[in-house]
Amino acid sequence: MTAVPILLGHQTAARLRANLDTVALGLPAVLIVAALGWRLLGATGAVVAAVLGLAALAAASVWRARRYDRRWLIGALDARIPRFEDSTALLFRERSSVSGLTALQRDRLESRVHEAAAVDLRPGWSGRPIAIAWGAAVLLIAAILLWPASNGADTKSAAAARPATAANPPVLTGARLRIIPPAYTGLPVREQTALDARVPEGSRVEWLIDFAPQPSTAGLEFPEDTPLSLIRDGTRWTGARIVDRPVLYRIEAAGLAQQRLNRLDAVADAEPVVRLVDPESQLVQLTPGQTTWTPVFEASDDYGVIETGTLKITVTKGDGENITFEQRTMPLRGQGAAKRMRFSTTLNLAREGMAAGSDLIVQLVVTDNRNPERHTVEGPSVILRWPANLEMAEGLDGMAMRVMPAYFASQRQIIINAEALIARRRTLAGDPFIDASNVIGEEQAALRLRYGQFMGEEAEGGGSGGGIILPTSDAPPAPALPTADAPAPARPAAHDDHDHEGEDHADETAPGGTMGSEVDVLHEFGHAHDDRDVATLFEPRTRGALARALDAMWASERELRQGRPEAALPHAHQALELLKEAQQATRIFLRRVGSDLPPVDFSRRLTGEREGIVARDPERPERPTADAVAADAWRALEERPGASSAPLALGALDAWVRQNGGRIPDPLALRAAIDTVRNEPACLDCRRRLRALLWTALQRPAPAPGRRDAPGQRGQRYLDALR
Repeated sequence: MTAVPILLGHQTAARLRANLDTVALGLPAVLIVAALGWRLLGATGAVVAAVLGLAALAAASVWRARRYDRRWLIGALDARIPRFEDSTALLFRERSSVSGLTALQRDRLESRVHEAAAVDLRPGWSGRPIAIAWGAAVLLIAAILLWPASNGADTKSAAAARPATAANPPVLTGARLRIIPPAYTGLPVREQTALDARVPEGSRVEWLIDFAPQPSTAGLEFPEDTPLSLIRDGTRWTGARIVDRPVLYRIEAAGLAQQRLNRLDAVADAEPVVRLVDPESQLVQLTPGQTTWTPVFEASDDYGVIETGTLKITVTKGDGENITFEQRTMPLRGQGAAKRMRFSTTLNLAREGMAAGSDLIVQLVVTDNRNPERHTVEGPSVILRWPANLEMAEGLDGMAMRVMPAYFASQRQIIINAEALIARRRTLAGDPFIDASNVIGEEQAALRLRYGQFMGEEAEGGGSGGGIILPTSDAPPAPALPTADAPAPARPAAHDDHDHEGEDHADETAPGGTMGSEVDVLHEFGHAHDDRDVATLFEPRTRGALARALDAMWASERELRQGRPEAALPHAHQALELLKEAQQATRIFLRRVGSDLPPVDFSRRLTGEREGIVARDPERPERPTADAVAADAWRALEERPGASSAPLALGALDAWVRQNGGRIPDPLALRAAIDTVRNEPACLDCRRRLRALLWTALQRPAPAPGRRDAPGQRGQRYLDALR
């Protein structure tokens, strides 16, 4: 640890510079406060003000120096000294606690510690702000000390202290809000002159209100809560309340004119958000030879999350109904800022009990610093899957292929992939090029089998895309086919055009798979000679086009599997054109079915009874409109010429807002607008605002079909004749 004292010297120097800079900036303010105390309260006031100012200055100095901690020192040294190779943190670790490459790197850094002695990490002086602060302090102190004594302040205080009378009612001369957020938010205390505010949920709001002349009583009225009485302190009235939900309030005093409602919105603390950083997807598969796994999560919150999180680990074993679960939890410590922190750990798969066919599921649980009730959030679950068929033969590690779900590629996509592979021939040669061509061939085989089901072909066992092509040592550059001792198997011949007369259809089972349900439907309703041959569902021209398309697909697949995508492209293009031709000509012949009419009721024939024959329109029930009160008020507030001057039913409208507050976008704003119009009926802007808010609160009517226009004389005669 011989290098640590040298490095810590930079930290001490940086903190000392920060302390001196803070003192140079804040000392003028302390002198100004001491001068004010001396002018107002004498020597005692000056001493008290100076002591309090120095204490505040010391606290600010300590707070500014806190940022120069060991983390800052490590980051500064890594940034200023490139030869430390971003490994300065190793110098602060015990020599016995590191080994291997880490110990070697630490020894290398110790030999370069002398380079850190010449680096100056102290922050710069705030020269311009210091000069401005001292210049302003000299001017203000001179003005305070030389300002002549005056009795105006005493006269004003006496006038403010005089009680209000009927002839001289009180007037609101000043009002301030002091907002103290909860400690867990870390937000500073702030003051504002506006009486409307948005504060964090659980904040303490203090009112500082001035009247002239002074009323006998004052308070705050909350329409839906207990009123708050203000306490007089000299010439100022104060009161405080914890705001945990949105509220409306009004300042009241004896003899004071009616004030408008003000609003306090309580902003709820949002829950933390956990995001998966690595891996990118929530389901990943084990790679051959992988022994460890490092998932990375990121947790963010508006005020910060607790540094310690919990990682839930679940390991599943078995298959089918014999699946067992092993669950455990482990603590994780996050890194980074409190508002955005990362959590990661490295899991040993063998220690966790992973085996073939197992799943390792991890989930991060974090908690924010909300007080008293914290928010606990579970992040997304991430699954590491070890497929049961990942076992590989000896010597084939580099040629193993992952077993993934089968997704069919279109013929056009196969052509695009082949052209892209041809363009990469210069950079991708040899076995990688052949493997990529073989993959495209597997996609061509899957598409061929999918269309072959409609032509009556049997599916190949396991799909043609499941094999691995291995080149032989004595083979030419192109790889051999899946069977080295036999030529390429011929594609099963598709049924081409044939005569319907005298056909002898074999009693074969229709191919299953994903197309089974569609085949069953077509067999039930299609024009098939029997219930098994799906090839006869298409007209002869369509069957011929499909058969030629399958031949072209087979030729394209053969060339692709041998690593010759250039030779496969003509066959692939031909298959695409034939598929387009088949799609345009496809027709399915359906059986003719007779009309299913209701049976005739012979008992009513020739009786002349017409009951129940002609339907009558039911009478529409009169339903009261839920927003009738709001709609009437909206119409009454209209300003166009000739508009009805009906009186506003503000009481009923306020009751409607209370009853429907759950679906109104902003019920507090609407109630405040109603109260303002009630107290100030001549305020035109207030009426316009109320009308605009009512428009947003009205429920939109459901669209209804319009009634048909009344017919003319000729049309009426036609309808009468029909009746």
